[in-house]
Amino acid sequence: MMKYFVTAHTSEGLVNYLLTNVTDIDRVIVLQHPSNVIKTKILKGLIHFYQSEYDIEMICSPDDKNYIDGIIVRNISLAVVADHIVQNMQLSAQTIQLENYINHHEQNANLSYLNKEKMRLQEKAYAHFKAALMIHDQLEDVYINEMDFEEADKIAEQFMTKLFKDIPVRQNEATVYERLFGTNTPDGFMNYLEELIEPVSKRIFIKGRAGTGKSFFMNKVLKATTEHGFHIELYRCSFDPNSIDMLIIRELDICLFDSTPPHELFPSRKTDEIIDFYEKTVTPGTDEKYASIIQQLTKNYQAEMRIGREKLQATKLLEAHKESAWENVSEDDLQKIVQEIVKEK
Repeated sequence: MMKYFVTAHTSEGLVNYLLTNVTDIDRVIVLQHPSNVIKTKILKGLIHFYQSEYDIEMICSPDDKNYIDGIIVRNISLAVVADHIVQNMQLSAQTIQLENYINHHEQNANLSYLNKEKMRLQEKAYAHFKAALMIHDQLEDVYINEMDFEEADKIAEQFMTKLFKDIPVRQNEATVYERLFGTNTPDGFMNYLEELIEPVSKRIFIKGRAGTGKSFFMNKVLKATTEHGFHIELYRCSFDPNSIDMLIIRELDICLFDSTPPHELFPSRKTDEIIDFYEKTVTPGTDEKYASIIQQLTKNYQAEMRIGREKLQATKLLEAHKESAWENVSEDDLQKIVQEIVKEK
């Protein structure tokens, strides 16, 4: 089962890439209900029903490690998603009002307040993430000033020449699925990077410092891949969504990903390859030359990120209060909804 995020808490606020993942899906169902626990239980029931026969894509939630925001079953062109990730979105979908099926009418009088307070804390988190990005940009400047851009271009051109050798441009239009493999959550930073790349044979570990061309390199590969007509999974950075953290081209059985903290991995197969942009494009001794500046900027950046994560963590208690109104909903009622969905073709 493939797991990823389509929404994330970032320096630009809450981002949402659901549309790119369901544009080619014939049947989209939206589960309408205030309770994330109830929607998650229904989605888990659907996973249990379909997973023995089909490949499942699980859309994970940035709001709680135990929540699910949706599933996609591409084999039968079906997507079932929670209502909160389709708000203000132009999407042709069937909406299921879950309260019509659930024999439970207790209302949480504080629901509006709890939701507003949760949003207030999230906005504070975004402000700290944005402040961290501004510091991160200063850190990038240190390395940009010591970088050989011609060498970075050469690395990209050599890689693409090798990647697309003897592969003709295809006539079909490429599809780009935009996602995230991880994000900051109230439970800390979560990511599914290892699970996503495990089945891929050729794995390219991109190393480097801030601003040394990792995302620039992947943008070039993305452009070339789409021009060749291949379908591609584009995983954006959960800190700065304008940057790319990973590309997977399953038709070529290859992936390229930013292997630096907080999602640093190390090669474990003979077919794994490292491209280190710090080693290849940055003036030797840059880390040592600017050590005190780098140390201070890193400290300031980490402080802002820590406060932002603390604001997200504070939303867990509010979420627990909100969900308490539906803790006694019948499992039989939820199972009936699952059966209603799976019996319709």
